[in-house]
Amino acid sequence: MLRVRRAIILAALWLGLASIAAHAASPGIVRLQLTGVIDQVNAAYIEEGLHTAADGGYAAVLIEIDSPGGELTSMDRILRAILGSKVPVITWVAPEGARAGSAATFVTLAGDVAAMAPLTNIGAASVIGGNGEDLPTTLARKVTNDAVARITELARAHARNEAWAERAVREAASASVTEALELKPPIVDLQAADTTALLAAIDTGVRADGHAYTFKGDPLPKLSGLPITDATMNVGQQFLHLLSDPNIAFILFTIGFYGILSELFHPNLISGSLGAIAIVLAFIGSNSLPLNVGGLLLILLGIGLFVLELHFTSYGFLAVGGVVCFVLGAFALYTRVDGTDAVQVSVNPILVLGALAVSLVYFFILVRGLLQMRRQSKSTLPILALVGAGGTAQTLLAPRGIAYAGGEAWSARSSSGEINPGTPIRVVGVDGLELIVEPTKPGSTEAERSDG
Repeated sequence: MLRVRRAIILAALWLGLASIAAHAASPGIVRLQLTGVIDQVNAAYIEEGLHTAADGGYAAVLIEIDSPGGELTSMDRILRAILGSKVPVITWVAPEGARAGSAATFVTLAGDVAAMAPLTNIGAASVIGGNGEDLPTTLARKVTNDAVARITELARAHARNEAWAERAVREAASASVTEALELKPPIVDLQAADTTALLAAIDTGVRADGHAYTFKGDPLPKLSGLPITDATMNVGQQFLHLLSDPNIAFILFTIGFYGILSELFHPNLISGSLGAIAIVLAFIGSNSLPLNVGGLLLILLGIGLFVLELHFTSYGFLAVGGVVCFVLGAFALYTRVDGTDAVQVSVNPILVLGALAVSLVYFFILVRGLLQMRRQSKSTLPILALVGAGGTAQTLLAPRGIAYAGGEAWSARSSSGEINPGTPIRVVGVDGLELIVEPTKPGSTEAERSDG
């Protein structure tokens, strides 16, 4: 028994030493990407990335940010994960041209080191409703004060500009990277164009208060030269996060409406099912976006006017109204009409014009089809009215020939053997533009109805 216990202890000690050696032998940096609208998907992704970095013994986590903001609940999850992280967290608004808006401003200021790439901006962190609307006065005051307390505490803990942080929430203030660094104290710690410059600046620089960069009171480890490991979302997370792209959601809305519309005109189960699925996926994605119900209603109104154009002669006025409503609705689908939302997301204009072009082609083809059907129905109406009428065989029907009925000569086919020219006939059916006839007995009422 003693030998067994000794073996277990030695094995556990060996495993522990091996684990420590592995962690020490492979320090590095985990890089996470916080892009698009902040939702529950990328909140879970950030949480998992920070846990992975802690469990793997990494030296730090680098979060690259390019986001207009998003849900407060998702932002809270990310903030808790960063503040509770067991490894230093570097937040970096990058690449050039990126932004950290609304909720992403909070995430940036939560980093142990906050940096920005050239030509980036940060701010506009006012709190709004889930659909982009202003909150009721009392609720807005409570939520705003809570957000102010949170963002100023984040700024204070990292020696950053508390006054600007408050203005970012109360007044939707924003700042370029140049302005962010010129303020005293600055909004962020440094500017870096790439990861090499970023890590070198962290190793050699100090905060605005003159102190070195720290993590929970201890100096940060040297980061320059460490390998960077990119941790990406899994396939399921990528798919769900893709749905939160306003362009993808708009495409799904459009496909869904036309799928259901096609089902109404040409029942086939397939287009209607696909349309319903597309609309459900679009609403799933829009759950993280400031969906403007007015924009959605304008799109529906535009499609409705297109449909009315098929049934009423308006000389194009309904179609023009449909175009106007569709375009306005598409541009306003994820933004308020006055454009003052803190989260500014919108549909690409090229995509809107492309969807409009497809819509016009779709309805043009549909109109042509309906007009052809109407012409065919008008042309076949007289021949359908001849069923039961009498007439005369003009040529030998053996079984096909020419018959006279309804004041006109028609292609005809006998249903009961040969019919000689001049024989009274009765129309018993129609096959396309061909009469199906049978001879009538002399003296019958059908013979008296003959036009011959």
